[in-house]
Amino acid sequence: MFFYWLTKILFGALAKVLFRLKVEGLENLPKEGGFILAANHASSLDPFIIIAAIPRYMRWLVIYEYYDLWYLRRLLRWMGLIRVENSLPREAFRTLLQGGIVGLFPEGRRTWDGRLGRARRGAVSLARRTSCPVVPLAITGAFAALPRTRKLLKLHPVTVRIGPPLSFPNIADKGADNERIDRENTRKMMQRIAQLLC
Repeated sequence: MFFYWLTKILFGALAKVLFRLKVEGLENLPKEGGFILAANHASSLDPFIIIAAIPRYMRWLVIYEYYDLWYLRRLLRWMGLIRVENSLPREAFRTLLQGGIVGLFPEGRRTWDGRLGRARRGAVSLARRTSCPVVPLAITGAFAALPRTRKLLKLHPVTVRIGPPLSFPNIADKGADNERIDRENTRKMMQRIAQLLC
């Protein structure tokens, strides 16, 4: 956790200088209790920008492929990130039920063109199964600063916008079509993120 806070402080300072980082909607973050932070994914800068913007400690879901990279493996562990393979990891449920924050990118991977991509159902499924809210978040400017098609950083203003929490309660009916419900709720969540991007 020490390395997380060190990264937050150092990158936060750099982000204000290099990207004139601006954060809107901090009042929408729950002051206590677990919640899921769902954001668009336009750049490899995104996790660090969000860590710099969010006051509380949070744990990110990271696709397993990054843990196979020797130069990232130790860093990811030091940061307290949660490895994801084919299903939602138990550690994500545990973190939320203990009142923590789990951050994820519903699109799974960075966009190629700066536009929102197709989202997976993991965020709303996690919310439904833990009764924790989803807080939508949008990052603008990060794609211009460092898209996945470029290796060199460009100085560009970056803004983080945080929307009000969304609730996706579990349906008690055993016959409920949870897959269909999750698809519908995922569309609602992504629509909210799209609105924050405007």
